[in-house]
Amino acid sequence: MKNRRRYDISQCALYKCNTRRKLATLLNLDYISLMSIQKIITYHAFETEKKGTDEKRAITAPDKQLKIIQRRVLYLLRYMKRPHWLISSEKGKSYIDNGKAHLNGRYALTIDIRKFYDNCGREAVYSFFSNKLRTSPDVSKLLTDIVTYNGRIPTGCPTSQIIAYYAYEDMFEEIAKIASAFGCTFTLFVDDMTFSSEGAFDKDKLGSLIDCALRKYGHKPKYKKVRYYPKSASKPVTGTIITPDNRLEIPNNLQEKIYNGFQDLKRYMGDATNLSGHEKKIDVLKGRIQAARNIDSDRFPEIRRIVQHFSTDCSQ
Repeated sequence: MKNRRRYDISQCALYKCNTRRKLATLLNLDYISLMSIQKIITYHAFETEKKGTDEKRAITAPDKQLKIIQRRVLYLLRYMKRPHWLISSEKGKSYIDNGKAHLNGRYALTIDIRKFYDNCGREAVYSFFSNKLRTSPDVSKLLTDIVTYNGRIPTGCPTSQIIAYYAYEDMFEEIAKIASAFGCTFTLFVDDMTFSSEGAFDKDKLGSLIDCALRKYGHKPKYKKVRYYPKSASKPVTGTIITPDNRLEIPNNLQEKIYNGFQDLKRYMGDATNLSGHEKKIDVLKGRIQAARNIDSDRFPEIRRIVQHFSTDCSQ
């Protein structure tokens, strides 16, 4: 797919949007629908598995009509220029690219932001639309209403990742400058920050400065997940493992889940009737196999073949 050219924020269609009628046009809405937007701001909640853990993540997702509008907002923002270290919300990039960015890092520090979306306040989102995109107060309010819920950024919206970045762009730019001063490569994947370097660095001082930068903007690290890895250690980076000899590997816990999930389904081999009711398990296992093969395309060929056969049996 051909890469679309990036443009400066001043070239964004939303830049200096100062009338509600213009906003309605940009969002492919009629004026009356835009002015009654509160009627379609509805969400539903569900849980999903956290990557690499047995924990569940609560998701607040928009209903169909609102999601269409949010996708339009995402489209209007997607092609603005952004820093190379921002991996999330970048079309064509994934957590694997985040791992690859640190393949030459012999030393690494990883920091997660605590309850990032919960602490991405409405005020910061409004400020982005008002001060960065320079939209009028009424337009800024409408856009903020569309992409926030209960005073914060919801976890399951098409716009969530990109809005969370732009709402706290100044904070992340400050963190990037701190990383550069320590000679570190920095990447951001939603709320996961990774700092790596070929040479050793003062991890305590770097961590302290990052902590201060986050707190200045109303955030803080998830302290129990702050990890430093010396050159002799394997380094978990957002769903991947970087080995001491600079290779990208599949995390052990993902491999274990694939093996265990396959052993569970093997009990139903040869009896398609017993597979009924296990479609969700099969889909979860297929997703985990694909995640592993995204890192190493040669892994689990036989398990993949058999699970695909299970899936075909279920669909018949």
